[in-house]
Amino acid sequence: MALQSFFRLLSFPALGLRRSADRQLGQIRSAMLSLLQTHGGHAAQRVAQRVRFAGDLEALWYLRQDVLTALSAVDGEAEARRRMREINRLFKGGLPGAMVPRPHHRITT
Repeated sequence: MALQSFFRLLSFPALGLRRSADRQLGQIRSAMLSLLQTHGGHAAQRVAQRVRFAGDLEALWYLRQDVLTALSAVDGEAEARRRMREINRLFKGGLPGAMVPRPHHRITT
């Protein structure tokens, strides 16, 4: 009985973190798929399939560019970037510090 209590104490925090990460993964996946769902076409469907089967937050992070490209083809780059800002915010707290969105600065001459 004491051994079960001990293991329960050890696994409880990890279980809570895992559920939180799974919830974040599901939210990001759903948000990306809902954006792609409104855009028909073969390219958007291929990206949607990759998003559906992404195994972790890092995989979804790297799929952002593909989602942006699919959205840009229909809505234009400015609108696609605006929509992706909402997706980027969902990653907050789920990625290492080096993997965060950086501001995009255009160089004009």
